[in-house]
Amino acid sequence: MTMISTLLADLPGARVFAAGIDDEIDGVDLDRDLLEPPTGKERAPAVLVIARTPADLRRAATLHKLLPDTTRVVVAVLDTPPAHPAPVPTPTPAHRWRSLSDLRVYQPKDRVWVVDAKFSAPTPAGRTVTATARAFAGHRLDVIAAPAAAIAGVGAADWRPGDPNATPAEVGGPVPERVGAPGSDLVLRTLDDPAVGPGEAPLARPAEAAWEGDETPVERPTTRAATWEQLGRPGGAELPLADPDVLAEPSMIPPVDERLVNPNGFVTTPSRDMAALTERDGRWSVVLDGKVVTAFAESGGVTDADVARLRQIRGVEVTWQHAHSGPLAAVRVLAGLAAAGVPLVSPTPVPRWAGALGRPLAGLLESAPDLADDLRREEHSIRLRRTALRTHGVAARWEQLGAPAPVPPLTSVLLATRRADMVGFALDQIARQRDAQLEVILALHGVPAGHPDVTAATAAFDGQLTIYEAPAGQIFGEVLNEAAARASGSFLLKMDDDDWYGPDFLSDLLLAHGYSGAQVVGTVPEFVYLSSIDVTVHRKQITEQITSFVAGGTILVERSAFQAVGGFRPLRRSVDTQFQEALQAAGGQIYRTHGLGYILRRGPAANHTWQEPIGTFLQRNRRQWRGFRPCALMELEGSTRV
Repeated sequence: MTMISTLLADLPGARVFAAGIDDEIDGVDLDRDLLEPPTGKERAPAVLVIARTPADLRRAATLHKLLPDTTRVVVAVLDTPPAHPAPVPTPTPAHRWRSLSDLRVYQPKDRVWVVDAKFSAPTPAGRTVTATARAFAGHRLDVIAAPAAAIAGVGAADWRPGDPNATPAEVGGPVPERVGAPGSDLVLRTLDDPAVGPGEAPLARPAEAAWEGDETPVERPTTRAATWEQLGRPGGAELPLADPDVLAEPSMIPPVDERLVNPNGFVTTPSRDMAALTERDGRWSVVLDGKVVTAFAESGGVTDADVARLRQIRGVEVTWQHAHSGPLAAVRVLAGLAAAGVPLVSPTPVPRWAGALGRPLAGLLESAPDLADDLRREEHSIRLRRTALRTHGVAARWEQLGAPAPVPPLTSVLLATRRADMVGFALDQIARQRDAQLEVILALHGVPAGHPDVTAATAAFDGQLTIYEAPAGQIFGEVLNEAAARASGSFLLKMDDDDWYGPDFLSDLLLAHGYSGAQVVGTVPEFVYLSSIDVTVHRKQITEQITSFVAGGTILVERSAFQAVGGFRPLRRSVDTQFQEALQAAGGQIYRTHGLGYILRRGPAANHTWQEPIGTFLQRNRRQWRGFRPCALMELEGSTRV
C-alpha cells in the first residue's frame, strides 16, 4: 500500500486536497482544479492535505482561506530533503488555536513528514497548513512584500508562494473585501487561453462586469496555454505566445519561491560529474549517465527536493530542444535552478523563445565557465544565483507586474578602530559596496577625530558618516554598543578595519538574509592573507547553511534581534562569539553564506583581538599561493587573481 493510500484509509470521509501530486486522487488538486472561494462557512469531518515537497505545501498555504473548518487536520509531505528539521508548528495564542487538543508530528518513513492536529471545536483547516509550511521555512513570519495580492485562476498560487495574506478570488471577480477594506492592491488572474499575452484580450475572457474599480486584473497564461503542442497547432503561429518578443518578459513566468529554492546546501566539491537538462517523457529532467536524477513538474516549478538531488552534481548542461512542456515551463525550470545556485551552462546560444530568462541570466549561461575547477564553478554559481534571485524572486516579480518597488533597507556599518592609518583603507572598502543603502558609524577607539590620517580619510569618503570618539580605556564591547546606539539602519553590519570586502559583499549578505530567514548572516574566513609571510590561503569551509558561527568582521544582524539580546557584552575580547552565543540561546538563527567576497588579513597574533597563531590558518587548506591573491569576485584591480 502506498503512503497516499495509507493516509486515505486512516481518514475515511475526509476532504482531500493535493499539491504537486501526479497520482489521481479523489479530491481537489490545488494545481489543476479551479477552486473558488466558498460561498458560506464549510465544514468537514476531517481535512487531509497531501503535498509532494515543502515547496508544494507553500503553494497550498497560499490558498488556505479556501479550506473548510474541521476538527482534524492532517498535513503530509511525501518528499522532504534531509536538511529539513521536523516541521513542528508553533500555534499562536489566537482564538483559532485555543481549541487545539492534540498535535502529533511524526515520520512514518524516510523523507515523509506528517502533522496530525485535532481540535475540540471546528477550526479553519488552513491555519494548520500555513503553520506547517512556516515550520518548513524556518518559522520566519510568512509575510511577502507589497502588494496585498488577489489571485484567481488555475495555478495562480504559484505567483504568491507561501503568502497567507493573498486573497483568492473567482475568475470573473470581484475580489472579496476584508475587514471593511478592499481585498487587494493588485489582482493577478491566470487563464488557460493560448491567446493571452501582455496587453492582449483573450478569446474566451470570463465576464468582466464583476471586477470593480481598480481591480482590472493583470493576466498571465498558464503553462498549459503555452505548450509546444498548443503553439504548433494550425493557426498557432498567430497566437501572442508564439511571438518570442512576448515571451521575452521575465514577468511571463511565476516567481521562484526563494524561501525554499535558494543556495542553501550548495556543495563546493561535488562528487558527481556533469549532467544534462533535457526532455524525458514530456518533462524537463536532469539526466546523468542515462538515468534521470530528477524530473520537474509539468509547470516547470522547481522544488527544494529537486535541488537537493542535484547538489552533488558538478554542473548541468542545457539542451535546447522543444520539450513537450513548452517555453514557459522550460524557462521556469532554468530560473529556479539558477536561483538555487546549480551551475548551468549552455554550449549553444540561448534561443529567442527563452527570453523570459532575462538577458543577464542568459549571458551567464553562455559564458562557458570552467566548471572542472571548483573555485571557478562556485564563482559561476554565485553570479547565477545573484542574477536569478534579483530577477525572478517574488518581490522582483510583483514589481515587474506593477507593484511599487520596495524601499531598500538602510544598513548601518559599525567600524571600530584603534589605528588612524587604517581608517582610509576601511572606508575605501565600504565605499566599494554597491546595490545597497548604507551609513557608517566610525568608532575611533582612542584615536582623535582630528588626526591627519582620519581627517583625510573622512574628507574623501562620499557617504553618510557619523564619528564617535571612544576613550582609549573603554571596553571594546561597549565601544561597539555606543556605535550601534548612534545607528539608524534596520540592519547593523560589523566590519573590520584591515580586511578586504568585495563590492557585492553587503548586497550578498542582504540577499542571504532574504532567503534564509536567519536573524544574523555572515561568512567565514575562507580566504586569508597571511601578511607576515606574504601567503594567501584558501581554506576548506562549508558555507550556505544554518550554522553556529560567522566571522566577526562579517556579522550582519537585524537591529531588532541585536536589541533583543542586549547587544555586545562589555568584554575586551570574544565579543563576536559571545554575541552569537546569546542570539542562539534566545532562539535566533545564524546563516553562513559564501566566502568569496571577503578576505581576512592576518598579521602577528598580538595585533588582533582573535589571537589564533598563524599556524592555524595553514591547516585544512585547499590551496595556497605566494603573495596577495584574491578571487575574481573581489574585483580588486592590480592584483593577481587566483
